[in-house]
Amino acid sequence: MTVKKTKILFFIICLLQLFYLFNFRSGFRYEIIKDPFNENSGITYAVSNEVIESKSILKRNKIVHFNLSKGLKEDTYFYQRSIEFNYPTRINQSSKFILFSINEDITSNCKIIETGRYLKLTQC
Repeated sequence: MTVKKTKILFFIICLLQLFYLFNFRSGFRYEIIKDPFNENSGITYAVSNEVIESKSILKRNKIVHFNLSKGLKEDTYFYQRSIEFNYPTRINQSSKFILFSINEDITSNCKIIETGRYLKLTQC
């Protein structure tokens, strides 16, 4: 009788551990599966808020080519993700539209077009 109870207890503990691993340690999110065909499904889990804001700023202002400030180019994560995430809007070194971080100083010959929470779009 005690052997049977021990086996049942062990089985319950194993199920609880599997549940814990699946829900908390795997990084799996049910929100992604709820609406998989939505254009913006799961983007908050894939890229940072700064990259998401860059796409929304560029889309609202109908920008085709953009450039990043020197400070943003030094951040390799932001640089790579902004190139990938903003496609078909492309980065162009000679573009007059430049994205700056909200903390960066803008040169005097640049005009601010839009300021967001993390970034500001300028025309130089």
